[in-house]
Amino acid sequence: MERADIYRMIQRVLSNREGTLERGITFSWTTDGDERIVGLVFDLLLDRSFLLNKTSLLTEVQEVAHLVGCRPEEIVHAFSCLSGIRLESNHITERLMTIEEATISGDGLISVTIRLGGWLTHQLHQICLRDALLPC
Repeated sequence: MERADIYRMIQRVLSNREGTLERGITFSWTTDGDERIVGLVFDLLLDRSFLLNKTSLLTEVQEVAHLVGCRPEEIVHAFSCLSGIRLESNHITERLMTIEEATISGDGLISVTIRLGGWLTHQLHQICLRDALLPC
């Protein structure tokens, strides 16, 4: 899979509530959400993953909301939707990503730590190995 392929995969997952990806990997959503916002948040998380070369990402909800152009509660819901996307292959089921931790500071800032799932991490790692421009 190349970098452009991962973005095409995003579109396939976001435009269907269930389906099949390459090599017989099926996916399904367990939570409904606004596909546009979920897609923008997913895209932002992937960009940060490429930039930081990390599979665990700490994000601030208000910052993401500002970048995406929506309300913080819509970002929280998008995180919930993304963590509810399940992948299954060869009787192994995993989430596309999981929410590891969420905290609210004394002044109301919400921080969320997201961990990318194993399949997605593997795909991103393969892209980094093929793309000499990325610092991996």
